[in-house]
Amino acid sequence: MSQSARKFAGVWLLVAILIAYPLFVAVMYATYLMELPVWASLLFFLVTGLFWAVPAGIIIRWMSKPDANDTN
Repeated sequence: MSQSARKFAGVWLLVAILIAYPLFVAVMYATYLMELPVWASLLFFLVTGLFWAVPAGIIIRWMSKPDANDTN
């Protein structure tokens, strides 16, 4: 797969993640965690708010990988 094709696919994958992940987190919180104390809710949103960077970083690293035949 060429780098431009990886970038195209990666952008759409990132958009999908950035839409689906917050919805998933909000549903998890509303369904199971509404009764938590404020400090636990804050911790939950802090951890889940930072966690999206892990798959995003992997996707961005994959997108920026040079082509196999690129000699630059």
